[in-house]
Amino acid sequence: MRKLSHVKGNDDDLFDRPDDDDDAVGSAGVADALALACLRAALPADLRRRIRCGDTIAAVVQAPGADWCDALARAARKDAMRTVSLARDGSYRRDHDPARGNDAVAADLARGRSVVGVSQDPKRFLPSTLIAVADADVHVRAPDAKVLRSLLRKSASGRIPDALPDVSTLNFHEIVACFRSGAAARDVVDRLAAVAKRKAVDRTGDGPSLQDLPWVPAGAMRWGLSLAAAVAAHRAGTAWPKDCSALFHGPPGTGKTLFASAVAKSCGLNFIATSPSEWFRNTTGLNDVVTAFMRSWDAARAARPALFFIDEIDGLPDRAKLDADRLSWWAPLLDAVLLALSGGPDSERDGLVVCAATNHPEKIDPALLRPGRIGRLIEIGPPDALGLAAVLRHHLGTALTDVDLVPAASLAPGATPAQAAQWADDVLWLARDAGRPPTLDDLLRIIAPPDDRTPADRRVAAVHEAGHCVAYREAGMQIASASIIPRGASGGETRAAGRRPEFPTRADLDAGVMILLAGRAAEEAILGAASTGAVADLAVATRALAEGHAAHGLGATLLHRSDAAGSLAYDRDLRDIVEADLSRLYAQSLALTRRRRADVERIAEALLARRFLTGDDIAALVTASGRRGRGPKARGRDA
Repeated sequence: MRKLSHVKGNDDDLFDRPDDDDDAVGSAGVADALALACLRAALPADLRRRIRCGDTIAAVVQAPGADWCDALARAARKDAMRTVSLARDGSYRRDHDPARGNDAVAADLARGRSVVGVSQDPKRFLPSTLIAVADADVHVRAPDAKVLRSLLRKSASGRIPDALPDVSTLNFHEIVACFRSGAAARDVVDRLAAVAKRKAVDRTGDGPSLQDLPWVPAGAMRWGLSLAAAVAAHRAGTAWPKDCSALFHGPPGTGKTLFASAVAKSCGLNFIATSPSEWFRNTTGLNDVVTAFMRSWDAARAARPALFFIDEIDGLPDRAKLDADRLSWWAPLLDAVLLALSGGPDSERDGLVVCAATNHPEKIDPALLRPGRIGRLIEIGPPDALGLAAVLRHHLGTALTDVDLVPAASLAPGATPAQAAQWADDVLWLARDAGRPPTLDDLLRIIAPPDDRTPADRRVAAVHEAGHCVAYREAGMQIASASIIPRGASGGETRAAGRRPEFPTRADLDAGVMILLAGRAAEEAILGAASTGAVADLAVATRALAEGHAAHGLGATLLHRSDAAGSLAYDRDLRDIVEADLSRLYAQSLALTRRRRADVERIAEALLARRFLTGDDIAALVTASGRRGRGPKARGRDA
């Protein structure tokens, strides 16, 4: 390689001087001094020797994070005539691509100019030619005690403490921000220690571990405990567990984020949480959004072993549902996320557990759910009565310790841990406001508040739910509970036990729609007229039939439409087909409720008297009438 002249004492070339610990920081500031010190600490001795001798060098510098890239590139580019440096952090999709800049790299090296590429993920962002021909791969680390001491000597006054904090969890800007103009070294060290401690608390959290969450579904709990065992085995010397990512899904308020943090605590992992909405906060363009994501990803990698948690990941759209213009806009962010989460030896996933949460798993891009990214789906649904009682017990603290909370929790099937926490807060507030201890009656009034509807409205609700119960029984299905306790816009609810079939047939579809329509049919059969209380049932039944015909291939055509229900607005033929099915199945539901009138009335009277019935209560009432359910063992929706 061609040698370049070495000018002794040339301060413009950072590599010319073997040590500058005695020099003041000067006009470059703490940021450049920090980058320079960390870069020097990472350079192998033979590489520094070759650079001082004037060799033309191709070097790849891996930064600790995206926010280090620009400063490290400046540190490597003290003499533009001798060295070309480029920083790529992924914030510009078009330019930060391995296919771009290769001709310039080749030309500069051919002219005798060293080329240094800086990135937190070199293989993903730096020119591929530079990666291929690099003479050295330099991995810059966060400053250790030696580098910190050197920086303090040049930029702070007074005696430097003997013990210096571990700042490996701090990003570049956080470290620089702890150095204030004219500050004493002791103050800088105290500031660094305080920030590091604060971030450690934020990452490990002071929340519950898995053992403190008895309401978590058994499958989710098994996964979390198995992961904790695998991480413990890794600490004892085994390989990092593979495919340890998961998507938590379920209704709002079921504790998906709390479960993720509990997994991290039980595994002894740092907890780094983020979300698409956070990436978009305080940004002016998509490049800023990509940068925000990369910062969170880099923070997780720097904090390893860690659990990286993306909340509300459905904020990222499914590419298959985007038109060309919207796909072009979203592509840089989606590509960045997919590349970061990719598995394989180059992804640096060892020491990192990646989890995400959503209320809408059907909206997630399938590419995110492939093995190696977020390959496992774990449902975090509402707890049963025992789990809900455990949540209440936790939030009530020392109140009502002598009360069995399971019967009260049974009055709210499908309630979430978030709702239970709110109930407990309301009970404690009510008792505190009254100046007395909380009572079970306080809790019952909050979980099942008094019904202020007219007797006629309560009877409509009871008959409606009784109709659903009879249809469930006729389909051969078990019932979890039925209630006429008002909750929000709902005047009552009947819940099925068990799960719907994963691959329903046309018979399952018809049975489910009959169950949905049976509430309205019971009103007509028993009360002589139907009410408006079936609007939600009609909406679900209409959508289910439209999707069966126009998306799932359960009708006369195999043609798939991505928005079958939306097609009803303009497709008259599909409307006629769905209307015909609704009329046919409603007639069958009406005939059923007329035939089983005694059962409907028996269940309705029990609901009026007790407001809530368990599945066993309903089975006993139907058995007492001498009638038994028949028909296919299909699964329907809760009605």
